[in-house]
Formats: sequence, structure tokens, C-alpha cells
Amino acid sequence: MKNVGLLIFIAIAIFYFGSCTKDKMPVPPDCIQADTLNTYTKSVKAILDNQCASSGCHDAATASSNVILDDFPHSVSAAKTNTKFFCVMEFTCTPHMPQGFATPIDTSELNAIKRWRDNCYPL
Repeated sequence: MKNVGLLIFIAIAIFYFGSCTKDKMPVPPDCIQADTLNTYTKSVKAILDNQCASSGCHDAATASSNVILDDFPHSVSAAKTNTKFFCVMEFTCTPHMPQGFATPIDTSELNAIKRWRDNCYPL
């Protein structure tokens, strides 16, 4: 019985600490920008403006959950420090974003945001 409890504890710990682990990993300090295509201005701003930074959600006036996504400094800060930034858009953790939608944002849009992350969050 004691072993079953230990196994359940280990399984819960693995599930809890393993969820969104990729999102919890900050960009390494020695990150090198790989290209000039995957930038906030060229590929991310329009997505965040259309999907996230609207009134009542993540604009500066509303700042739902204290997350602001309507400009570069706030967006890069949220992406780097908010442990749920990516998994809420993938629907792999809660709350799901965009809120009120039955499916995650388009895969190509989510991939563009991830490429921006992988490209060291350039402006």
C-alpha cells in the first residue's frame, strides 16, 4: 500500500512538473538571432493584435491576468516570464486562449510565435 502511494505521488509530480516544461525554459543568455524574418514586427505583432491584445483581454487598459500583449516590451516580457504563455494557446494547460474559443489559435500563427521565441525575441 505504501508503494502505491509513492507511485501515485511520483506520477502526479511528473505530470505537474512536466506540463509546459518547454514553455518554462527561458531563452538561453547566449541566444543568437538566427534570421531577420521571425521578428515581432514582421510576424508576431499582427497575430497578438488580432488574437490577444483586444479590449477586455490583453491590451494595456484591461491587462487580463496582468498580461499585456499590445506592444513589444510587454509581449516579449510575457513570452519570457509567463510560464503559461505558450501552453494556454496550445490548449495544453488552462485557461485556454483565446478565451471563449473552442480551438487553439491557428497552428501557423502559433508556430510563428514559437519561431520568434526560438529566434531570441527580436523586435
